[in-house]
Amino acid sequence: MSLDAITDKKVFVYFMEKSMSKMRWTFCPLLSILMLATLAVAGGVAPGEEAPQQPEVVEKVTRTPAQTSAAVSKARQAVVPPPQPVVKRSTPPRSAAPAQSKTSAQVDKNSWLLGSREGECAPLSSTNRKTGNIGTFSTPQEFAKKMQQRGHQSFVLDIGDVRDQVVRVKVPDMDLDLTFVRAGMCR
Repeated sequence: MSLDAITDKKVFVYFMEKSMSKMRWTFCPLLSILMLATLAVAGGVAPGEEAPQQPEVVEKVTRTPAQTSAAVSKARQAVVPPPQPVVKRSTPPRSAAPAQSKTSAQVDKNSWLLGSREGECAPLSSTNRKTGNIGTFSTPQEFAKKMQQRGHQSFVLDIGDVRDQVVRVKVPDMDLDLTFVRAGMCR
């Protein structure tokens, strides 16, 4: 290498260091001012400048056991609607013997039975095994009402494609989930 090349490199490095130093003195303060301005604008009001928040006064509500019991009873009645009476329609008989069998078949198809997963049906009295003796009932709504009268929470859900054909009654307290079906839907 020649001496001119070495001195040219040294001169070049010297000028670069000087220019970088000037740039640092110019850009660093400008960059820091820009960053501070961005933080001040983005943050809004400084925490020391905002007014102190007043604590919220929460009123403590107390209820008597009778009021609580009345509210729970009202909520349970809202969940389970009162049972609707079953309307039996009778057709004028064409002849005495066939009319009796047709009427008895119609009553049997509209009566409720306890359904199973396999599609088989059992009489409503088979619920006594799981619930104890709760008395007689003829509809799922009556069953739910009797469970509520005993102090258990019960839910009635209509789950069939056709309204009032398949009804599910849940009693979470007793871990019961019963399906009631119309006799005409049983195998």
